[in-house]
Amino acid sequence: MIFLLISVSAVSQEKTRLSGQIITTEPLNSPVHIINITREKGGLSELSGHFSVEVNIGDSLVFSSVQYKKESFSVTLESIQQNNFTIKLTEDLTELDEVKLHKFSGNLAKDISEIKTFNKFDLNAPIARKPPPSQVERQLFTATTGPGGSRLSVLGVLTGTIPLAPVMNAISGRTARLKKIKAKNEFQFTIEKAIYLISENTFIEDFEIPENEVMNFVYYCAENYDLEILLENPLELYEFFQTKSVEFKALSALD
Repeated sequence: MIFLLISVSAVSQEKTRLSGQIITTEPLNSPVHIINITREKGGLSELSGHFSVEVNIGDSLVFSSVQYKKESFSVTLESIQQNNFTIKLTEDLTELDEVKLHKFSGNLAKDISEIKTFNKFDLNAPIARKPPPSQVERQLFTATTGPGGSRLSVLGVLTGTIPLAPVMNAISGRTARLKKIKAKNEFQFTIEKAIYLISENTFIEDFEIPENEVMNFVYYCAENYDLEILLENPLELYEFFQTKSVEFKALSALD
């Protein structure tokens, strides 16, 4: 009896992994947060729903996602030993109260034209028009500046006031790595914005690009041409992709 109690206690305190599959009605748009309440640790699932987290027997887990209701689960020895452990999340729907609209004619075009809009810039208040810097941009600024925002300059060399941080980051290669990451992020943003402006269905239906080749096609265009200058004019962007789709499909046929 004592031996069995010691064995059970040892198993319950031994760290192991719980692996399984999260089941949802629709494909996940973002990973599910898996929070171990007992150990105060967390993890993320894959977009496929597969997950694997470190647990002890008896730990309380919470599965949390924006579009689904939270699900709690207590880890058991049986759940750890299962090869196909699954947990199902229920969609979290918020039903709004009935809303009654007054003073509308029923003519949508007329009603929209009469709606008063507010432009925050009309107030002449000091409002930032530029988006806040990204994490990589902030890191790059920190890596290339010294105290008070000082940078490497000829005057600094002559006066002996050379900021140490930019020099060390340049020597270690950190500045170069951050610049590459920044350029890669900007390139990826151009790709995603171009697909958003034209829509994936347009590539498939109008340009007859296979669905699994849409991303490759846009990458091909962005690597060989300057897409960024076309992003402000969706019509020119559409015509550009229409022309290049013929070229891309010809190259794909040769491959």
